[in-house]
Amino acid sequence: MRNIVLILTIVVTVFERLSSAFILDDNCPVQLPCKCTESATYYTGYTVLCSHNNFTVIPNIKQVKLNVTKLNLVFGVNKLTVIPNGAFGIISSINTSEIVLDLSYNNIVSIENNAFDGIENLTTFLGLRDNNLSTIPLAISNLNYLQRLDIQDNPLHSLPSSVMLNLGSTLTAFKLDLDHFSEWPRELRYLRKLENLTVNHIPFSHLDLYAFHGVESTLQLLQLDYSKLEKVPYAICQLSHLTSLYMRYNGNLQENKSSIFIPCGNEMVTVTTLDLSRNGLYKFPDIFSLFPALTSLTLSFNNLQYIDYTKIKIDSKLTHLYLGENLFDRIPYALNKLKFLKTLRLSYNNIKTIDSPDLAGLHSLTELYLDINPVMFIAPDAFNHNVNLTRLNLYDTYLDHIPVAVTNLTKLSSIDFRRMPVDCTCDMTYLKQWNVSAIAEVLGICAFSSETIKHFVMNTLQSCP
Repeated sequence: MRNIVLILTIVVTVFERLSSAFILDDNCPVQLPCKCTESATYYTGYTVLCSHNNFTVIPNIKQVKLNVTKLNLVFGVNKLTVIPNGAFGIISSINTSEIVLDLSYNNIVSIENNAFDGIENLTTFLGLRDNNLSTIPLAISNLNYLQRLDIQDNPLHSLPSSVMLNLGSTLTAFKLDLDHFSEWPRELRYLRKLENLTVNHIPFSHLDLYAFHGVESTLQLLQLDYSKLEKVPYAICQLSHLTSLYMRYNGNLQENKSSIFIPCGNEMVTVTTLDLSRNGLYKFPDIFSLFPALTSLTLSFNNLQYIDYTKIKIDSKLTHLYLGENLFDRIPYALNKLKFLKTLRLSYNNIKTIDSPDLAGLHSLTELYLDINPVMFIAPDAFNHNVNLTRLNLYDTYLDHIPVAVTNLTKLSSIDFRRMPVDCTCDMTYLKQWNVSAIAEVLGICAFSSETIKHFVMNTLQSCP
């Protein structure tokens, strides 16, 4: 009897949890295996989830009375090949002001001209990533309020002018690949409200000066990944409102004999974020001459070994610098010129020692990541000038003791000693006065016991002579 009660309790609990996550009543416009939810992981609003079901056609959608501010229709990761006329027309019975339609990760080769009838005045986002479309279907031009279009990972070879013209008055974000294009698509100039542009797999080594003609005064974010570009294109010099530039996974982008930046003739004072990670950089580029207003710079996953002192501007406004996964064997001294730097990430390098002058100029530093480096020595006064440090990550370093230097960090809220071979013995009596109890998060355990480092310092160590 007791077992039956236990089983019933478990069943009720599971049902309650499912009921709170999914809406399985008459208001849901689809039937199982599709589900309706108001708490989907990647979507905000009322979501119809029909993904991962091997559908070859759009499942039946029934007419329901439903009032929602935002409706997400998710039909991704299926086996759809054709989206027929009127596929979503019945959705017009739902009272909503915005529709997000995700058809990504199918095998769609065709979308009929009237496929979006009924939702043409509501759709704000259309996801068609990873399908088999060779051009942008005419049906998309019927979406009168489309703001975002993701059509990456399709074998596109052209952008129809008529479609681009119709999208030009509303589209603000556009993502596509160019690996099947023979030339840069001039039709982008019709997108006169475009703010975010992602163009990946560019098969050309250079871009024309007027590649971004038509969007010079609107484009704010530009992403050019997985390209054959050898330089940061001169065409970006025309982008008067650009704030973020991402160029990653470009194997031909290498700072060797000449700079990867072609001089603009003027500084790009609006750019605050630059990401050049996962390229072929061996030398630190002359970044600050072109982008004097940078606050965030990412150069992770390159081959950098040192930084020329002259490449860092003394008046740099940089606050976040990411240099993980490079070949540094010590902290570059040139970084001390970055007076406003708050976050410094040097994870996954070959740094063995932290000496007294290495961080002496970084008075504003609040977060320092030295994890997964073969660090064996930290000078006792290494952090004396980093009085604002709140987070220190020494995860998976070679230190066999807690360095004296950390005891001088009075504002620490988090410190990570995990995967360090710390030998918790009375040899560390210098830590007795360390106010470790004031640190909210102290991660790590002693090497030869299950005792946490925090407990060792606060209790066991206090018994040492």
